[in-house]
Formats: sequence, C-alpha cells, structure tokens
Amino acid sequence: MFNVNKKLWSFNFGCLIAGSLVWLVHIGNLAPVPSVLHPHTDFILDYYPGSVTALSASIVSILMLIFMHKGFKLCASEHTFWLLLPTLSFMTLTLLIGQFMFASIMYAAVPILIVLTFSAIVFRLKSRSQTVS
Repeated sequence: MFNVNKKLWSFNFGCLIAGSLVWLVHIGNLAPVPSVLHPHTDFILDYYPGSVTALSASIVSILMLIFMHKGFKLCASEHTFWLLLPTLSFMTLTLLIGQFMFASIMYAAVPILIVLTFSAIVFRLKSRSQTVS
C-alpha cells in the first residue's frame, strides 16, 4: 500500500466533514415530514429540521470514521486536532460572517464534534490500555 501522511489526511477528512455541514442542513430542511407529526405543527416548524440534521450528521460522521479507519488506516485519536480544526474554523467563520446560519449549522456541528471527540477518547483509552498490559 502507499505511504500516507496521517496529519494531512486527518485534515483532509476534517475538511470533508466541515464541508458537509451546509449539505446536512440542506438535507434536514428538505426532509419530508411523517404524517404522524402533522398535528404537531410547532414541533415541525421549530425542531424537526434540526433533529433530522443532527441525526444525519451523526450518521455521516460515523460513516466517515469507518471509511477513515478501513480505507486509510487512520484513527480519530491519532491527530484529533487536525481532524477537528476545519469544523471549528468553519463554525467560527459562520459566527463572524453569517450569524443567521449559525443556529442551523450548530445542529449539524455539535453531533459531529461529539462523535469525533468520543471516538478519539475511546480509541485513545483502548491504545493506552493495550500498551499498559
């Protein structure tokens, strides 16, 4: 197999994840509403697009982690800073430039950051426990 610069590829995957934030918000806004929720118009207007965005963001980040691990032999705990930097930068730029989009971007960014951070912590603890024993 080819030699992979792990910091660069962690940053590249971080850019893919950060770039998917707007796409995930768009998917959440276009998601069809189930007929069970039609009587609950307040929930549909206020929370349904955000919950669909959060769920799809969690799924995309888990799939991206699996692809990183299987395809490139990268672990989220190896270079967590370079993996999270593009998402945090995108959130900062959104806060500074497009405040009206910040709340909807946060519906996608928070689940992604939670999944990436949790997986980095779990893999770091696994590798630490394997080296101790």
